[in-house]
Amino acid sequence: MNTASRTHEIPAKEARWSVPTTRWNGFLVLPENRVAVRAVRSVCRTVLARKRPNANPLVLHGAPGTGKSRLGAALVEQLAASPEGVTAQVVSAGDVTRSPDESLSDRELFDCDLLALEDVQHLTARAADAACDLIDGRTVRRRATIVTASTGPSQLAHLSQRLTSRLAAGLVIQLEPLTIPSRRAILAEVATLKGVRLTDDALTCLAEQSTGGGVRATLGLLQNLAQVASGFPGPLTLANVQQILAESGQPTSAVTDVSRIVERVAAAFGVSEKELLGLSRLRNVMRPRQVAMYLARELTGLSLPRLGAAFGRDHTTVLHACRKVAEEVKDDAALAKRVYDLRTTLV
Repeated sequence: MNTASRTHEIPAKEARWSVPTTRWNGFLVLPENRVAVRAVRSVCRTVLARKRPNANPLVLHGAPGTGKSRLGAALVEQLAASPEGVTAQVVSAGDVTRSPDESLSDRELFDCDLLALEDVQHLTARAADAACDLIDGRTVRRRATIVTASTGPSQLAHLSQRLTSRLAAGLVIQLEPLTIPSRRAILAEVATLKGVRLTDDALTCLAEQSTGGGVRATLGLLQNLAQVASGFPGPLTLANVQQILAESGQPTSAVTDVSRIVERVAAAFGVSEKELLGLSRLRNVMRPRQVAMYLARELTGLSLPRLGAAFGRDHTTVLHACRKVAEEVKDDAALAKRVYDLRTTLV
């Protein structure tokens, strides 16, 4: 085989990036989402058999870009393709409101065989009551409901206990943050679909561009590459990728710097990188996470949205962390010294 044209094959030196993968209805099954896929497939069988769901609702939570919505969409597509005549609806939690009368669309939400209620963390207090009524009504009707959220029910503190207790009473499964090998597997698949040929080191470089556990930001970079890939005679090399991203205004090393910051901060505070990038709200994890965001904002020059993507959170969370650490170092000498020492080792 001509090695100059080889794409996405994994030689011995890249073997550490290999992960076992299978597909379910087009969804790439990875170690981080395998339990969630098993649960969703169980829901699929239950709906097709017209049986009462074993656990209702099924709550899938995880950082942005870990595949919650895509997995729900794969389920809806699987049901739509079945000859059983089942009905499925997908609705954003932000669109859920309480209505004084039951319109046709309301009845469809209560009566469809499967409802996927996405991003419940965006619910308002008023809409949370409507969502709770919806889940209760569907449970009485023996209809399956899948709920997605950025965090588990216990961490949705702004929502009513009535709703969070309903969610916690179902089956709650976390989609773990994606590791570099898993992001690499996703990127390889999407690159093939988009006709973007990449050498192994270029593909690995892209996979390393996100440390937040998701892959959305990196897929955006891949989209940029897809627009110019046809102008290159062979696979895009690492140098090609870095040049294209630099010319389009995308940082090619700053996100790697975020990875380095995460590594150093985690070690300094005695927590794992997985904990720091995860969803724990324990103080001994929250503080180093906020310090990492603060230093990343100061040292990388990335925008708040880019930093949010790197940490698997939205930009407002990063902004809050930066402001909090900036205030705390004024009065906490020990924290100020720790931040200073970390900054010194990183610059």
